[in-house]
Amino acid sequence: MKIIHKLTNNAYVFSVIAKIISVATGLLYSVLYSRYLHAELRGSASIINNYADIIMLILCFGIYQGYPYFKKKNGVDIYEEFINLIFALFFTYALVGTLIIVLFQPGTYATVAIILIPFMFGTKQLNYVVLMERPKLRNSAQIFLDIWDILFITVLMFVVEADLFICIIILISKEVVYFTIAVINLKFNIFKIRPSFKKLMPYVKFGFIPMITVIMMEINYKADVIMLEKFGVTEAQIGVYGLGVTLAQKVWLIPDALKDILLSNLAKGKDESEVSKITRLSLAIMVGCVLVLLVVAKPFVDILYGDEYSGAYEIIVILIVGIIGMVFYKMIYSYNVINGHKNINLLFLSIAAVVNIGVNAITIPYWGIYGAGLASSVSYLICGIVFLIYFCKKTGTPFSDMLLIKKSDLALMKGIFK
Repeated sequence: MKIIHKLTNNAYVFSVIAKIISVATGLLYSVLYSRYLHAELRGSASIINNYADIIMLILCFGIYQGYPYFKKKNGVDIYEEFINLIFALFFTYALVGTLIIVLFQPGTYATVAIILIPFMFGTKQLNYVVLMERPKLRNSAQIFLDIWDILFITVLMFVVEADLFICIIILISKEVVYFTIAVINLKFNIFKIRPSFKKLMPYVKFGFIPMITVIMMEINYKADVIMLEKFGVTEAQIGVYGLGVTLAQKVWLIPDALKDILLSNLAKGKDESEVSKITRLSLAIMVGCVLVLLVVAKPFVDILYGDEYSGAYEIIVILIVGIIGMVFYKMIYSYNVINGHKNINLLFLSIAAVVNIGVNAITIPYWGIYGAGLASSVSYLICGIVFLIYFCKKTGTPFSDMLLIKKSDLALMKGIFK
């Protein structure tokens, strides 16, 4: 019990532990999900999710990114007013979405995306608040949700054969459950919620640039799937590509865990020295994970996913270099958000998005999903490098402080493992 207390008492350590568990459960879910749906339905799900994600981000107005800024700036409790604002928008989007479906009767993919958007919106906004206020609770909830996903897909595998309808049921039920858990994690009496647009405009004014920034980020992540569809690549091939991207991005999970706590600590007063420390630790961890991934990914894909997904390993190899570079973006982006440098985030992510779209347009017609992987890798790498150069010049931090592990870091890691 003492060991458990020590491990969970440190927010960084607990977040890493949670992400490691998430990697394990996520991989198991990915195997079950991919085997159950097969490549074509997996591709269909990727297309629906990508469209819903991008539209949802537009409708977010970036207001959730204003929460830590106003909390730090005003020094007052804005928890209740922010929750009321989120629920006002949630109910509005749900109503508007229902009217669009009833009046215009869009196609199947569009209808599912419209249903998903309000729940994805609410989950993203509320989870961000929970991350700021109770990061351990957020990580604990993610473990529960990962296990839930596995149990749900396992039951379906034994009960019903997969088709498009079942694929849609999985997508919708998953978002509803995630939203429900986000609401529970608020630790707020739902009967006291009073949806209100009263404080909307300050958040919208602050969040407009971050909204565009996050959209650029998502384009950098997801333009590939949309462009693959537009260039006529089959949904089965898109499914293979989606699996490769998902597995490659698993090496992000530990840096993501550290980034989440870094964001919370920066909001509470930490400075750029904390950013450099967490960045170099994350980089070392990512390099180690990448080396392991390159060795085990090929037999892992072949054995667990089958011949249907054999091309996913090549996608992983293509993406690896770019994914390593993105550790700089993830940490420095958080620093910029807390310190109000939102225009810089927008500029750099816009550059990466333009590069992504441009290279995709050139490479996809020739190399299909492998061209999309190359475009993503190039844009990820450029994004990471420009963020790194900016941060070091802005703060006077030596590049070595961002890249090379120090003795103090080794002592810290030794203490953690001990």
